[in-house]
Amino acid sequence: MQQTPPARGPLRPGRLLWGIVLVLAAPAFALWMAVTGLLSALAAASITVDAVGLIPPLVEAGQTLLSAFAFWAMFVSAGAGLVVLILLGARSIQAARRTAGAAGPTFGSVLWGWAFAIPLATGVGALAGLLLRPVADSIGTGLSLDAGPGTSIDYDDAVYGLIVGGIWLLAALVGLVIAVIFTVRYVRARRRQSSDQTGTGPR
Repeated sequence: MQQTPPARGPLRPGRLLWGIVLVLAAPAFALWMAVTGLLSALAAASITVDAVGLIPPLVEAGQTLLSAFAFWAMFVSAGAGLVVLILLGARSIQAARRTAGAAGPTFGSVLWGWAFAIPLATGVGALAGLLLRPVADSIGTGLSLDAGPGTSIDYDDAVYGLIVGGIWLLAALVGLVIAVIFTVRYVRARRRQSSDQTGTGPR
């Protein structure tokens, strides 16, 4: 006997609008990451270390973190943000007409986990750098005055790199843990579901 497909539930405008917002936000987010990465790369390239002492190692660390953030933002986060947000938006639009499913890990939760691990973690770092740029400039000015003239070190961008890179790595680490947890839960749930279907099937 052929099973009839389940009837569609009523339209949920909230899920539909949320899906449309995610799809429209995807290219804007990717563009923002690309521009932020480019500006960060230019800032990292402007840092020079010609002096000796205790401060230059921190300057080199800031330049390294800023360069890594720039590369990750321009390529990985821009691409991942575009793909992941479009997928999440499409799934939300499709779910606007479906009945609410059973509670538990879903592929959408896995997508959200990796969204926090890759593009959104980079966005957190970029937003923190934007908000804390005056703080970096203030610290960099103080370091420049302490070092004296003629050191050829851009302390402002170096401190900015330490702030952005540090917050970005912390957010990415938290996001990676969340993504791994969601992925493992989803894989276990699918295996359990497959095992149950095999056990109840015809022998």
